Amino acid sequence: MVNILVPTDLSEVSKTAVQYALKIVNKLGGTLTVLHVVIIFQPTRATMRLQLKSLEKDLLETSREDLEAFVKSLSKQIKTEESINVKVAKGTSFNDAVKREAKKLRTGLIVMGTKGASGLRKYVLGSNTASVIEVSHVPVLAVPELGEFKSFKNVVYATDLRNVQKELKTLIPYLEKFNSTVHLLHVTSSLKEVSALEKKIDGIVKKAGITKIICKVIVNKNIDEAIDYYVAESNADLLAMFTHDVSFYEKLFNRSMTRKMAFHSKIPLLAFRQ
Repeated sequence: MVNILVPTDLSEVSKTAVQYALKIVNKLGGTLTVLHVVIIFQPTRATMRLQLKSLEKDLLETSREDLEAFVKSLSKQIKTEESINVKVAKGTSFNDAVKREAKKLRTGLIVMGTKGASGLRKYVLGSNTASVIEVSHVPVLAVPELGEFKSFKNVVYATDLRNVQKELKTLIPYLEKFNSTVHLLHVTSSLKEVSALEKKIDGIVKKAGITKIICKVIVNKNIDEAIDYYVAESNADLLAMFTHDVSFYEKLFNRSMTRKMAFHSKIPLLAFRQ
């Protein structure tokens, strides 16, 4: 069983995320809660705070009505025995509201939609999904706008090899009920390193005692390109990655690889915060 939280802005992209999450709940059992966050900033002037408070109740009620209509329209499209819980939360920050509600609901997985971006937009512009990936201690499943759940038969786990044993220990329980084959993928820029890296990975995998796993080292200076290539070659259903804390300048100019792939990947991305 898994408790899934789907934050939504009531867009078409978020409809895909709800549909995807429903199919996972149907497979694993558990609960599904659709969350809509209303951002409310507190004015500094007391008179304005009083005016806002009188409007706040109406705003939250309207938002709940919109959310219920959104879920009702989805329920007509999807045949499911699972009920969908709805929740409207207020806050001054989308990320903080999602983290707060995830903790309250003992969420095991956050599912969010993402719309692909390319070029400069992928590296500079943010999105709610990518920002939640950066701060959430609950795993986030980013579903592309045309994503459709079938199974997680082949899962590509892209790793920088910093914490492979710990990451595998975290990842495997999420995949056990799907009988997935894990494709451990590492990308290096040096052909000379391949042999040593393969031996290192084989040792780690044997120590972990994982049997349904394929290990692959690819030489390519472009990590995005290498991951895309192997995802296509392995006919992957899911890409799994772990985020790492990065410096302010890395965030500003380079972003994390996991964040890039949230925009870039054509299949769902399961992101864990290290």
